Amino acid sequence: MLPGKLPHDPPDPRRLPAPEGETFRRRRRIQSLLSSAQNLDRDRFAEVLTEIMIHGTDALPELRAASAQPDRDAASLARAMVRALVPDEIGKVLAAGLLQVEDAYPVELAAALLARLDDPDLAVGNVMEAMDALANRARRMISSDMQKPLTPELLATQTLDVLFRLGEFWKAEGFRGNTEDYYDAKNSWIQEVLERRVGLPITLSVVYVALCRRLGIKAEGVGLPWHFIVRVEVATKDAQGYLFIDPFHSARPLDVDDCRKLVESHGQRFDPEEHLRPVHTREVLVRMCNNLLAVYDHLKKHGEGERVATVMVHLSPHDAAPRVIRAERRLRRGEFKQAREDLQAALACAPRGQIAQYAAKMLRQIEYDHPF
Repeated sequence: MLPGKLPHDPPDPRRLPAPEGETFRRRRRIQSLLSSAQNLDRDRFAEVLTEIMIHGTDALPELRAASAQPDRDAASLARAMVRALVPDEIGKVLAAGLLQVEDAYPVELAAALLARLDDPDLAVGNVMEAMDALANRARRMISSDMQKPLTPELLATQTLDVLFRLGEFWKAEGFRGNTEDYYDAKNSWIQEVLERRVGLPITLSVVYVALCRRLGIKAEGVGLPWHFIVRVEVATKDAQGYLFIDPFHSARPLDVDDCRKLVESHGQRFDPEEHLRPVHTREVLVRMCNNLLAVYDHLKKHGEGERVATVMVHLSPHDAAPRVIRAERRLRRGEFKQAREDLQAALACAPRGQIAQYAAKMLRQIEYDHPF
């Protein structure tokens, strides 16, 4: 051990939970730091930013207030810091919500919260209102076409007719897959999909599922390899069955054989028990995050990838993989201390196995190249 080096890093008291009085004191300190940050030399400026960031999401109220200041430089600084801290806030909110109502957490609400990675000021309530308005238009169109109100009785007895008209509504509204620019990050944000009417299979499926639920139709997402679709419960004479819908391709209906062909077209053996099972909100979020990681890696936007990985750490706190993913992005940005912390946490989650071996190798390399 090097002289003067502690056997462990003691916790920073500013990161620890604080009683109400201490929280007030911290917020006043953040306000003071923000007001002084503009008139400092580079080294002291970096120290001030570090101290503000140490307070984590507790600093967000003051930062959001500062982002609306008339001083453009101060507001720009505050907005940048909000953007850096908001992934932790999103992750905490999602993790708390899923802990309370895991299977019943609205998938479109989760997607709207995730979209605050793109727009930290996004009003989630506005997204939900846009979904409500879309559902009201669909209800009016379906009821007009069928010349009767869309009641539970009608849904139970004429589900296929209702779904056919819902598909016509989907096409009339212009929802479709973005085949021209598939890897545009906007395809993953639900507010962009609702505005532009184009997106990825998973984001379009989230909108379709949310639309069905508002109409009283039981629908769930299905994560096929390399594609995402929706399954809708349909009553038959003998039993409950399912119809599969592909929102990416104009809400076309699929049967099990169509799904088998989709899976086998990617060189995989079709397993209906695995491939056609419903995926719940947490799984949908993780898959959306993986899509975003692929986009940002392709664009070499490692900072954006790190923000996505931070949400994944909150979604799967006992899984080593998200921490290793975040460590990789941090290493690319030269954040060696934070990468080391992630890899140590990953090894604590999974001390054995392939991920553990990979994390240990990365950690040894960091300790060799950057021992302090």
